[in-house]
Amino acid sequence: MLLLLTLTPAGQAVAPRSDTSAAVTGPADAGTDRLAQMRAGKIPLRVGTDATFPPFEFTDAKGQMLGFDIDLVHLLAQKVGIKDVQFTQLAFGNIVPAIQAKQIDMGASAIYISDARAKVVDFSDIYYPGGLAIFVSDKNDSIKSLADLAGKKVAVQVGTKSVEWLKQNAPQAELVTVQTNEQMFSSVKLGQADAVVTGAPAGQYFVAQQGGMKEVGSRLTNENYGYAFSKDDAPLRKAFNTALSQAKDDGSYAALTDKWFGKKAQEGSSKDRGLFNLSSITDSWRQLLSGLGVTLEVVVLSMLLSLCLGMIGGLLRLSRIAPLRAIGATYVSVIRGTPFVVQMFFIYFGLPQLGLQLNPLVAGIISLGLYSGSYVTEIVRGAVQSIDRGQMEAARSCGMSHASAMRHVVVPQAFLRMLPVLGNEAVSLTKNSALVSFITIHELFLVGQTIISRTFDALTIYLFIGLIYYLLTNTIGLGASRLEKRLAVYV
Repeated sequence: MLLLLTLTPAGQAVAPRSDTSAAVTGPADAGTDRLAQMRAGKIPLRVGTDATFPPFEFTDAKGQMLGFDIDLVHLLAQKVGIKDVQFTQLAFGNIVPAIQAKQIDMGASAIYISDARAKVVDFSDIYYPGGLAIFVSDKNDSIKSLADLAGKKVAVQVGTKSVEWLKQNAPQAELVTVQTNEQMFSSVKLGQADAVVTGAPAGQYFVAQQGGMKEVGSRLTNENYGYAFSKDDAPLRKAFNTALSQAKDDGSYAALTDKWFGKKAQEGSSKDRGLFNLSSITDSWRQLLSGLGVTLEVVVLSMLLSLCLGMIGGLLRLSRIAPLRAIGATYVSVIRGTPFVVQMFFIYFGLPQLGLQLNPLVAGIISLGLYSGSYVTEIVRGAVQSIDRGQMEAARSCGMSHASAMRHVVVPQAFLRMLPVLGNEAVSLTKNSALVSFITIHELFLVGQTIISRTFDALTIYLFIGLIYYLLTNTIGLGASRLEKRLAVYV
């Protein structure tokens, strides 16, 4: 199996240093060299963002990223002299780990500057004022201040400042953690939460665009937004600070703030929409088709990998050599005994800190293949052991070696018995493929979430995505069933 692994600077020993230390020159020299390469167009500036948080970052119907952060980063990069900027979709809570793992060069996703985050990443100068605020249904008059959140369900986005802040300042509030900005507001509209605590600018934008909610009380905090950089990349951070100062002086920064936060941007644009809106699908069909293609790629390659690993693991489990049996048993025990998401995060975010960098798609396929392969291992073992021992004895009496008898007599019969269970495992793998969206793979589920962040039409999009997965899994099941019937004559 070929693993496309790249050794990165994460594997180099780096002495700890403060933000302004000049004693350690290695990382600074490396940062200066990377910045020079970016300016020369040899490498891109990799920017991580969660494009589900309008007006800071979101996507249009063609899948293009839009928003204040997107425009400002492009503007500042141009002033710095960087030729190529590449944005990567990440769950908000994964942006800082991705910077630490050298997956990206900077995070630009309405990130609050905080002491806790500043311990692991460095921040740029403030580029926009923020602060947490409370939003409730426009029909709710029972919540008017922070004190009124006691005993209430409060929706917050995982990984954001609001989670820890509320735990400390409103401990009696019941937190409802969700993955995206849209899910916070939808949870209130659907009665799953009583209030939302989030960044004031984004909340005000949602209220203006979608209606049905209002801001109550005074601003809870006075945090500000900054761009996050690796602590080993001071030259890039300083260059962006200089560019930001220049943009504020020449008026280009003011033009962007007016574009995204001015009166025209705050004008409501929502129309009366029905329960199911076909336009949410037809307007974004290119995005959905692209996501489906990635899902199929992940499923097929992961399935092939799981079959290979399962066959090897099954034979190891059946080996007459004790150490080999122990290897097979350990593989099954470890993989089946830990959550798939934990394994995937370890491979994508953990290995880079040990010096091994994996492409997101490769990491997702390997994770899914390893996980499914542990189940296929047991399927293979059980199927082989179900073959009557007399088959092996008959093959050996004909002069076959043990390996030859397994290959030509036992395994072919066992394969026929595996088919129904393998079909079920393929269906399970297909459904689990949606989880690779957590590591920025733009498969169908992640594409759907970015569309919802723009259209706020969760019902239509999730129903459509569910229908696609239903068709995929039933197609796989039907194919396995037909193959089983066709080969049944050999049983």
